[in-house]
This record gives sequence, C-alpha cells and structure tokens, in this order.
Amino acid sequence: MISLNRVMVAGNLTRDPELKVTPSNRKFTNMAIAINDFWKNQDGKMLKKTSFINLIAWGSLAENCAKYLKKGRPVMVEGRIECDKYEDKNGKTQYITRINCINVVFLENSSRNTESNDESEEEENFCESSKIQSKKNSISKKPVRKMVKEVAEAY
Repeated sequence: MISLNRVMVAGNLTRDPELKVTPSNRKFTNMAIAINDFWKNQDGKMLKKTSFINLIAWGSLAENCAKYLKKGRPVMVEGRIECDKYEDKNGKTQYITRINCINVVFLENSSRNTESNDESEEEENFCESSKIQSKKNSISKKPVRKMVKEVAEAY
C-alpha cells in the first residue's frame, strides 16, 4: 500500500520560535501556529474554530525561522505529520503530534515592522521563502496571492 504524508497549512505564529541544539549538535526550532476555520450554521450565523498546530524545523531552516519570525507573523508551512511519545518527569507517557517543516514561507516581508507604513499593499504582500532542501536559502519576491495560487494549482 502506498503512503503519503504531506501537509500544507497557513496561519499565525502563536509564540516566538525557540532555537535549540540537540546533544549531537543539530539545530532545531519549536514553533506553533493558529489556523482559523470559518463557516455558517443553519441560522446563517458565522462561526469560527481555531486549531493550534505544533511545528518543528531543523538546520538552516530552523535558524532562519528563529532569526526572522516572531509571534503573530503569518506563515505558510509545508511538511509531514509526525507523532511521537515520551515519558514526562512523573514517568507518564505523553504524546505529541506536530508538523516537521520542509518549507516555511514568511507571508510578510521582514522589513515591515522597521519601515514606515507608506509601503504599497503590493509591497507588503511580498513573501520570503526558506527551503530546507536547497543548500542556499532562497528568497522569493512574489506577491502572496500569486504564490498561494501557484501552490494550490500544483495540487
């Protein structure tokens, strides 16, 4: 049987990324995002549900996330779902489900907070893309709407 484990989500970071190092000297970053779903009930009232998703990134992708991302920033993440278990301090088994990031797209440019608000809407919607597969971290200067459309068409 064929298996496929690939997920894409977009949302806002719920906390600042934490850059850490394993005992074998591998860098990783823990993050989490909030994803909002909206729908209308039978009465026509708009309802909202927020899901909170844990993320982990490794290597240079982790470093870039820790360097450029902050709580509240919108991101689009591509990765695979991982389920792990561990024992806590009390010896109780704990389970965690998270997305192991392959690609993280920063949906605002990093200079937005430091520059004046005189930027045009098109300039504010540029994204930065950091890919773990490539040896060089690429920066994409495509408008967010165009990038999301391209990704949607690819699937």
